[in-house]
Amino acid sequence: MTDHDTPRALVSAYYATVYGQRDLDPLERFLAPGFASAGPGGSMDLAGHRAALAASLAAISDFALEIEEQVAEGNTVVTRWRATGTHAGPLFGIPATGRPVTASAIHIHHVADGLIMDQWEQFDALGVLRQLGVLPG
Repeated sequence: MTDHDTPRALVSAYYATVYGQRDLDPLERFLAPGFASAGPGGSMDLAGHRAALAASLAAISDFALEIEEQVAEGNTVVTRWRATGTHAGPLFGIPATGRPVTASAIHIHHVADGLIMDQWEQFDALGVLRQLGVLPG
């Protein structure tokens, strides 16, 4: 269990810690042991999610995430966010370009027993690839 009294507070603290502070150490304080994530890259467990987060944060040197909208009902929290930063390391197998990048996504989290059980992600990967010059705009 965590000390966050609502699913929305838990998810907000998750974003503030993991993305805002770029701190993956307390990930298990937020995510259930059986956590599952599904998105454009497929499905992954907690270990895969940790690795994907680490790679993304390492690739975007000055990563900054802004929550644009968040709605909670019961144990479900939907968050629409936008992130900005500079492509300073390998991302999706693309070597660093030094280009600024803006990414947007929608996450749907389900919470039980004070932990995030799963995450469904809709991420604008096409937009990011265009900004990196991999695809025509």
